[in-house]
Amino acid sequence: MAEPGRGLRIALYVVSGLLTALYLFAGIPKLMGEAQAVEGFKQLGGDAFRLFIGASEVAGAIGLWLPKLAFWAALGLAVIMVGAVFTHLSRAEAPTAAAIALLCLLFVAWQRRRSG
Repeated sequence: MAEPGRGLRIALYVVSGLLTALYLFAGIPKLMGEAQAVEGFKQLGGDAFRLFIGASEVAGAIGLWLPKLAFWAALGLAVIMVGAVFTHLSRAEAPTAAAIALLCLLFVAWQRRRSG
């Protein structure tokens, strides 16, 4: 018989892996100064804000795999995603992807709350 919570643990690892890929693919271009990232942040606070968000995304992606930091990494990334949802809404854009990422981050934070 399967151990209790095994399915949630598997879901946690799968979701954490997908979030890690998402935030590495989102954060590295911001840190590298790719043209699309630079252009996107011109109206959102400029280069300093782009670099802060990029560094936060990369650090959060790594932190999702460190048991003592995973809760805080998920929570920090969730704060960024709340901002992303509001930014999309203020620009009359669909916030669907940001909202889904936010829900996934809240799931990870909930699962990691005891190890934080």
